[in-house]
Amino acid sequence: MYPLFTTGMIDSNQNLLYGLIIGILFGVVLERTGFGSSKHIAPIFYFKNLKVSQTIVSAIVTCATLIVIASYAGWLDYTQVFIPETYIWPYLLGGVLFGGAMVMSGWCPGTAVVGFASGKIDAAVFMLGLLCGMYFYFDIYDSISDFANSGYVGRFTISDLIGGDIYTSSLLVTIFLGAFLAIFMNTMKSIRDKKEKQ
Repeated sequence: MYPLFTTGMIDSNQNLLYGLIIGILFGVVLERTGFGSSKHIAPIFYFKNLKVSQTIVSAIVTCATLIVIASYAGWLDYTQVFIPETYIWPYLLGGVLFGGAMVMSGWCPGTAVVGFASGKIDAAVFMLGLLCGMYFYFDIYDSISDFANSGYVGRFTISDLIGGDIYTSSLLVTIFLGAFLAIFMNTMKSIRDKKEKQ
């Protein structure tokens, strides 16, 4: 039964090894699909590129669906799946900072690592800024700890938000995300087509 580590089927060393292998394969896929370039990230925010948005939302819908199917079939113990605890206010601020950094740099942490591995200078600069930001955050953490731990709601999921069990809520979310993806992609395509005609 999955997940393998938390259910005791593999030890911590095997868990790290499999994580490394999966991470390398994930990086290869990102590079091969062109996501190891900032040219595909920044244009999202200017409604000029649909590729990354389509991939991200499609991946979320696919992964959520497979998790629900595996859990329902008894292959996955959903209670053992790691879900980070939620802190509303720092997450909101972090999201704004994160999105702003993506617009300015054209990178997110995952794609930046791939870009860095393939020798891109701007990715290396982004990684340096990321490491400096992490160091600065931990250096000032004691003085902002109250805010960093504010809005705590624990292990919060969609089923907690809308009620019902995981299967019902996940089905509703999958339908919603699928519809949202179709509407969002059509809207972005219309905006892009209008800009290309100007």
